Amino acid sequence: MIFKQFTKWVTAILIGGILLSSCKKYIELKPHDATYDEVFWNSGDNAEKALTGAYGLLRGAITYNAPDADGPIHFVAGDLPADEFWLDGGYYWFLQSILPVGRNTYSYAPYLEPSVKDWTRFYAAINQCHLVVENTEKIPVDKFDGGQAFKNQLVGEGRFLRAYAYFYITRIWGDPVLTKESLKDPLSVQPIARSPEEEVLNYCIEDLEKAAELLDFNTGTAISKIRADKGAAWAALAHVYAWKHDYANAGKYCDSVINSGQYSLQDVDSYEQIWAGQSQESIFELNMLYNVDNNEALDYFFGRFLHDPLIKNKDAYTSWLVNTDLTGYLFPDPSIDKRYDKIIGLVQTGDPILIKYANVNYYDPNNQPDAFVVNNNLVLLRLADIYLLKAEAASKQGDDIGAQEALNIVKERAGLEPSSNTGDALFNEILEERYRELYGEGSLAYDLIRMEKLLEWLPDSYTPDRIAKKGYYWPLDMRKLLPQDPLLTQNEWWKNH
Repeated sequence: MIFKQFTKWVTAILIGGILLSSCKKYIELKPHDATYDEVFWNSGDNAEKALTGAYGLLRGAITYNAPDADGPIHFVAGDLPADEFWLDGGYYWFLQSILPVGRNTYSYAPYLEPSVKDWTRFYAAINQCHLVVENTEKIPVDKFDGGQAFKNQLVGEGRFLRAYAYFYITRIWGDPVLTKESLKDPLSVQPIARSPEEEVLNYCIEDLEKAAELLDFNTGTAISKIRADKGAAWAALAHVYAWKHDYANAGKYCDSVINSGQYSLQDVDSYEQIWAGQSQESIFELNMLYNVDNNEALDYFFGRFLHDPLIKNKDAYTSWLVNTDLTGYLFPDPSIDKRYDKIIGLVQTGDPILIKYANVNYYDPNNQPDAFVVNNNLVLLRLADIYLLKAEAASKQGDDIGAQEALNIVKERAGLEPSSNTGDALFNEILEERYRELYGEGSLAYDLIRMEKLLEWLPDSYTPDRIAKKGYYWPLDMRKLLPQDPLLTQNEWWKNH
């Protein structure tokens, strides 16, 4: 599986200056001594192993938990700023400043700096994707067991992962350092300045459009959701265009996904299957399931949302509890929305939690409660999200009827009355429905940015000046990154905050 391909990390790609701390210039992959030499890049089988490494690096970047902290960037940056969770101020004192109660002060994130202020690990994934794309294209077609189609698939997946990593970086930190080729001599790399967000997003679009051309659909195969396919490329294009506020193209690619017929909304009675993995609704997800031979599951990545009795002997104050003020607003009558009992649990305890990820597996019954994993995949793109993105795109283009139709498909699954709103009221309803549907999935903070609702939803944290200076992006750890790249600059708002 993903991480089992690695014997160890022999590189520390410090991109601020993009230097390597080792004279070895590769990631070792079994059973080869080198990834980036002519010996390795001689077969489709080896190219696929390198691609597997790229998936592993991206997964590691997203799920990385800073030492002595409780803060993988996926949920810290994607959910906590959106006021979804209540965290005990004693146990989680180091996270209070980044919550709305702390006015989303991202500059103060003790213990979390390696996770939320250092983008290095994402560039390790990007460089691996560079290598996959560059070298796979050079391998003769007769070296691939699946011929040209399999070669196209590997290159297409490499392009998808590269674009997804850059888009992920952009939504968190703003202007990335844009590299377009692999490191040839990492010990003599010149400093690189940050590139404008628009340029990077256009690069992502170029990669994703090419990926969509190269890839077919994986539906019905063993890798159908955990390997990128044509639908994943279209869904990512919809999001990139929406981030650019190019809603015409965003809507077009939403339609491509929806009209492909490859995906369908999960029935609400089996709603939890979405996060159990390989659901009919999922478009792209990272494999994190438990297997006795190749265990990709983690404990506290998803386990941070849970407490006893779902995780034995875990106290409620050590969990990310749902913000009941917010959920009370979103679900004023929990009996009406059929998703509620699938989303929120342990309400009777007084410490309600998110239960989307409540599939706990005690793999060693003799070592409870310590030997456990939370057995879910990390769903990054799914159909309900695309329907709601289509509704947003239609609304922004003044197409209230089209927006209602897309929104109501998601509402109907939940057992809610169809929307008849128009204009601003309809747009606000779309955002609220995104909150209900995507709660705790690492995306709502970005929705607030993209939909330009920060002033309205987080008035104590955001001012027009902060927004003008893009203070919704996170600061970089300049003490660590600047020595490696003297051209690197701090995000404007955080220069004086």
